[in-house]
Amino acid sequence: MVDASSLAADLCCLRPAAPVYRLAAYGEPGAQAPSIPSEPVSCAVAIGAFDGCHIGHQELLRRTVAYARDHRVAAVAVTFDPDPDEVVSSHPALKLSARCDRLRALATSGVDAVVVVPFTMPLAGLGHEQFFGDVLAPALDVRAVHVGSDFRLGARGASTVDVISAWGSERGIEVVGHDLVRDGASAVTATRIRELVAHGDVRSAAAELGRRYLVRGRVRAGRGQGTGMGFPTANIEVPRGIRMPLDGVYAGFAVLDEEAGYEVWTAAINVGIPPMFSTSSLSAGLEANLLGYSGDLYGREIAILFDRRLRLSGSFASVDELIATVKGDIDTTRALLGDARTVIVRD
Repeated sequence: MVDASSLAADLCCLRPAAPVYRLAAYGEPGAQAPSIPSEPVSCAVAIGAFDGCHIGHQELLRRTVAYARDHRVAAVAVTFDPDPDEVVSSHPALKLSARCDRLRALATSGVDAVVVVPFTMPLAGLGHEQFFGDVLAPALDVRAVHVGSDFRLGARGASTVDVISAWGSERGIEVVGHDLVRDGASAVTATRIRELVAHGDVRSAAAELGRRYLVRGRVRAGRGQGTGMGFPTANIEVPRGIRMPLDGVYAGFAVLDEEAGYEVWTAAINVGIPPMFSTSSLSAGLEANLLGYSGDLYGREIAILFDRRLRLSGSFASVDELIATVKGDIDTTRALLGDARTVIVRD
């Protein structure tokens, strides 16, 4: 029902990954990561937090790579870890992607390298001159800067695209603020996609992400009632700070990272604690029934891909009604997505 290439795109496995380098934290002793060449690399850089690495980010990266090829320099994605708003905001936004997924999406975007800048309060206070001169210059000979038109850098966002462009023109550095990609009347942004996910519209979110929405977590012991009811589930603990879809039942896929590659199973997925079991401390906010899977998943990391929402959460008059409804959800998921195990060979 769903081919391996589609699932590989969801997992950012369609091309070899570029190397990822991490700089030393600004203001702390130590040089940049030793794997970065000792001589700064001439490059065009795309800069951003890249949460979700959505189709707008992908277009920015594509244009950066095209510029780099035309000018015979390297294309480098420069990002931050943690996300800047986790450091400077008292109420940081819930994230669309875990760090590992964000970096993998960047590394398979076509760039030659990804450079991760540790984001700290001292870094947040830097102006663009110090950021490019003190933070990036030891590792990168920046010849061009590509950002979104709404990009801002430094304390209170004082360094706009126009400000950075004026600085760059004096140094022979081209600075390009690209128009945001639009989906109909709205610009594609991480904020907009978070709202779609929060409302359970994972189909529209996938259109703007360029792939199915993914969350990952670790399987832990649950109530143990699913097996007795005929549909064993993996109870998944998702790290704090990740944007979960609206409570409800979804059809999608569960991904296990195996030695030879990724093993993908069709899954009926429940988000939110079922009202009938809300008083149990063992209830999980994310549960998945892997169609056809038999084995012990406790303690393993698992990724969940959301294909579509089947229904909202609801209360049931009896356990029998619950069982019948969940079995119906599983049947619907099988009809929509099949139940074949898919293996994606690791790149």
